[in-house]
Amino acid sequence: MTMYNQGDIMKIANNFLRNADFFGTPFVQQISEKQSIYRSAIGGLITLIIFSASLAYTTWILYQWQTNQFSPKISHSLYISDFNLIDFNYDIVRIYFWKLDATYIDPFEERVLLPVLSFMNYDGSISSKVIKMSIETTSDGNKYFLPKLHFGEEYQNGNLYISSDATILFIKCQQEYLEDGEQCADQEKSDQFFSQPFNVITTEVTYKSIDSNNGETKTSTQEYYFQVEPSNCYTLNIFLQSNLYEVRDYFLFGSPKIQEYINGAFIQTQTNTFNYCKLAYGNDALGVVYLTMQANQIKTIFEYPHAGDLLANIGSIVSLLFMIKYIIILLNQHFLQENLIHSIIRIYYPQFKNVKIFRNWKFQINKVKIGDKFVDVNQFQQFYNKIVEKIQNKMSYLNLLYEISRLYFLIRSSQSRDVIRKTHQIGIRMGFVQDLELFQDFNSKSEYSSDGQFQMNDEDVSILSVEERTQIASGEKIPEEIINQYDFFEINKII
Repeated sequence: MTMYNQGDIMKIANNFLRNADFFGTPFVQQISEKQSIYRSAIGGLITLIIFSASLAYTTWILYQWQTNQFSPKISHSLYISDFNLIDFNYDIVRIYFWKLDATYIDPFEERVLLPVLSFMNYDGSISSKVIKMSIETTSDGNKYFLPKLHFGEEYQNGNLYISSDATILFIKCQQEYLEDGEQCADQEKSDQFFSQPFNVITTEVTYKSIDSNNGETKTSTQEYYFQVEPSNCYTLNIFLQSNLYEVRDYFLFGSPKIQEYINGAFIQTQTNTFNYCKLAYGNDALGVVYLTMQANQIKTIFEYPHAGDLLANIGSIVSLLFMIKYIIILLNQHFLQENLIHSIIRIYYPQFKNVKIFRNWKFQINKVKIGDKFVDVNQFQQFYNKIVEKIQNKMSYLNLLYEISRLYFLIRSSQSRDVIRKTHQIGIRMGFVQDLELFQDFNSKSEYSSDGQFQMNDEDVSILSVEERTQIASGEKIPEEIINQYDFFEINKII
């Protein structure tokens, strides 16, 4: 059995936890000391435009949703209603006599005719009462009669039926319907009324519905007319149609708003004889308005956009806007390639830092300036194309490995394998611990002397780096005695 000490257990646990980490971060090699991801000014500008446009569009969509400017999805279906949600207290039906001018006799005010509201149940029972004249008037000053309606319902064999309906009879005045102190019009007044032209009774039916644009309740009125003649009995059969509205306007979660209104009617008109209505209704009726509810109603669902619909709407447009990013990525790739090539050219050709290239809208070179002087574009183009081709070859990993191998061969040509192997054993000592290790403390600056030139210190870390090149270019010069030792430095020196 294998025994593990505490250190081995900690190492196993550490390796297990590291392998279980789903949030590992890859190492991204920097392009330069300032950035690891190449970004350009034009890319930043387009990014701001895209984000601004996306934010503006999102705000606009939310504003339209908040102000109910989105059209809802509307679906209709048949619905069996018990009418519990319908408010019958408002004036669904209003009746008045249409007087052409002030000289006309109003048959209701003069008690030539009486409006009688009757409810007939399916069991045969009938309840009747005279409708009282209200104080409400039309715009012409005609007074309204406002009958209060109610309808019963019952189920038979699984089907819903209306158990009562309403009938408004316009009968010749009868004393039995009047209260104490009231009298019917005399025959002269009655004859005077029937001799009038255009004796018309108006029936107004008020409908309610929900406006799909904003979810508000809208009211509309439709008028129906029939004339009054002593020898005829005109009948209006009004089959009221209700609509159950289910409004789903919640943002994410919630319950729908349910309302039911009378929103229409099916009308049948008949012209009967006076004797027909007298036999049918048992009264001297000159006009009849029959009112009932249709059992099968309509259910309408208004489904306004939810959070998911809004996000899908916003996301589709934002996705289109972000397709522009692929153009910016291509531009950034081009600029990154050009930037790296120019940086490498400046390493080999320090004078290139003074070169300023002018391009036209096709990205073609049309002018080249070095310092304050313009140079021949064709000559520069030949040089530039040749050196860019060479630099592009140097940027591949294969070329880097190849050049490193050539450097090894050069070192190997002047040093033995044993000397090269010794490089694995050397390094730079940390200056602040040299006293503890009883080593001689050398200065942090290299002295080009015979006794200290081989001792490595902090300068050796970056002596071949771009940073060292920048420092030398900004003022720190190579000692002349070092330059003079090798003609190579003197020949290729560029200040």
